[in-house]
Amino acid sequence: MILDYQDFTRLIERFATELPEILASHHKTADLAPDMGRLLQVAETPFTLAVVGQMRAGKSSLLNALIGTDLAVVGVNETTATINWFKYGHGNKTQRFCVNWKDRPAEEFELTEIRRWVGDSADAAATNCLEFFADTSFLRIANIVDTPGTRSAIQNHTDAINEFLAAKRDGETRRLGGEADAILYVVPPVARESDEDILKDFENTTRLPGSSPYNSMAVVHKWETLDADEPHAEALRKAERIFKAMRGLVSVVIPVSAPLGKAAEKFADRFWQGVLNLAANTPASVLDDMLLGEEDFRDEAPQCSVPVKERLEFQSQFPLPWPSLKFIIQTARTTSPGNYSDLRRTILDMSGLERLRQELQTRYFAKSKVIKTFSVLSKARESGRIADVRLRNHKNNLTRILQTAAASQSALAERIQRGDSELRPAQEYIQTSLQTIERDLESASETLRLLGRAVLVVEDAHQEMDADLKYLEQLQNNGVGFTPDIANLLTTLFGGYGATLPDRLSFFHRNGKDTVCLGDIDAAIENLKRVQVRGKRELSEIAAHGVNRLETIANWMEDKNLAEIQLNNAH
Repeated sequence: MILDYQDFTRLIERFATELPEILASHHKTADLAPDMGRLLQVAETPFTLAVVGQMRAGKSSLLNALIGTDLAVVGVNETTATINWFKYGHGNKTQRFCVNWKDRPAEEFELTEIRRWVGDSADAAATNCLEFFADTSFLRIANIVDTPGTRSAIQNHTDAINEFLAAKRDGETRRLGGEADAILYVVPPVARESDEDILKDFENTTRLPGSSPYNSMAVVHKWETLDADEPHAEALRKAERIFKAMRGLVSVVIPVSAPLGKAAEKFADRFWQGVLNLAANTPASVLDDMLLGEEDFRDEAPQCSVPVKERLEFQSQFPLPWPSLKFIIQTARTTSPGNYSDLRRTILDMSGLERLRQELQTRYFAKSKVIKTFSVLSKARESGRIADVRLRNHKNNLTRILQTAAASQSALAERIQRGDSELRPAQEYIQTSLQTIERDLESASETLRLLGRAVLVVEDAHQEMDADLKYLEQLQNNGVGFTPDIANLLTTLFGGYGATLPDRLSFFHRNGKDTVCLGDIDAAIENLKRVQVRGKRELSEIAAHGVNRLETIANWMEDKNLAEIQLNNAH
């Protein structure tokens, strides 16, 4: 049973790796093998992720944390008024950025000159987009597009977003990369009076026209700034509330703090040891007073375990927004970690940065690669088809030769039996040739067998995965007439919100379940079968594929003797 995009990609990669070896095993197909070795390069083109959000929502700091290096301009005022691309590069390329002008050839500049494109500048107005480069593992997988903030006071900022992301872009921008494969909305952790206010604010100030929930997700960013006794717990509640309010607009909402994540991943051990010392060896009442505000933290505190001079040096060497530093110190005190590594791990987990990367990988990057592997599979199957025809024709020729040789051998044997001993060398030659031909026939048959087995392994998985994506697109384009509940069931089942088994069954979680048993799946199958009976042809086809997917899961559970499947609480 292949459901997960990553499992399917690995299956195709294994097929594309094994196929050259199979083709090389016979002289009639060996010339096809070299081209197969280059097939997997097709699936390595980067994914494109667009980051969208209101001004001062921290988009650039989040982007830098995702990338793993400081490329995006971070500032309290309006920053770059252009579309900014972040791509993989190495060497000298990482020391410069490329300006794609609207009316003249592209130019490269030193990174120190980026301030010319900040705010409502003439250079920004004359620019289509900027391209930055970094040698990081994230950018090997995905290109990122950083957009100017929505709700901007500068009209060029809003125009730039609409041109790129609302499909109103000119030919040059289209040449630079096309539409985004997925959109990451960055939402500030501000309070709203009601769910209706949350939805209205998102629709009016952040959401892009026509964006689909299956390729859209949101983060509640810099949640440690929340005025709450337990900011992280409050952030989790807020994310859940926002997700419910925006149901149908985004696939998931995650609390994320780029400053906390960056500190956990980048700050030296000395920082974490210093925090532990401060939290563990300073009286609680003194620490409470010190954490009232940043100025209080910098004041003299006789009973504090860390002198004020060291505290100032500490902040200078490890710069963090005050709410982030305050949260780390409070967490160190309340969780009492055993060592600084435990504290670092706790802060990284709470930052949500690793979860965000995993969600991007599971929901989008893996799916994108699946679509690209279809191209790999198509080319591999064409070579397999050519090989199949060659081998079958060769087997037919060998079989005819063997039949002719057998008749000749019989005639020779008869002549030799009558005393014509001079024909014995000819008989031996034919016998030796027959053995060579039979070995060639066996080799061709074995190559055909291996080829057929390799193709068979991927064919069923490809047909099912291809149908998932085909019907998912129809569901998301509102081209069918299912009820909302059935449409949600099918969208989730076909991998619209992630393709692992718990992801595909997460529509049960939305109905209040934490686990799924065979009875639940059987009930869902019956609901879809009723749609098959009553629905139009298009509806029936989609419902039939849903039934097939659920029956496959049910059969797998029975084979594995599983009573239930644990669901992901994230969905």
